[in-house]
Amino acid sequence: MAKLIVQDVEHTYLVDIEPAECLVVGRAHACDLPVTAERASRRHMEVRGTGTGHLAVDLDSTNGTLLNGAPLAGEIPLQDGDVVDVGGCTILYRTS
Repeated sequence: MAKLIVQDVEHTYLVDIEPAECLVVGRAHACDLPVTAERASRRHMEVRGTGTGHLAVDLDSTNGTLLNGAPLAGEIPLQDGDVVDVGGCTILYRTS
């Protein structure tokens, strides 16, 4: 099981995510992982389970998604320690 350490504008919290689980991240209340960062799109990005790990996928967000400081394009496998920036909200991906 992986963990997402989310540092949003107002709080920091931990989310456990199963290897096959997918979470949509964004400002919409209907998102699996809602965030309050103003530059985040309503449906900003997805953490997509593969069964053995996860991929980071931008969902055509207005301001883009950064993975370790670089623009995220396509489906990128997440590695332990990766940092995803979603409109000013940071998500640390941990597998251990």
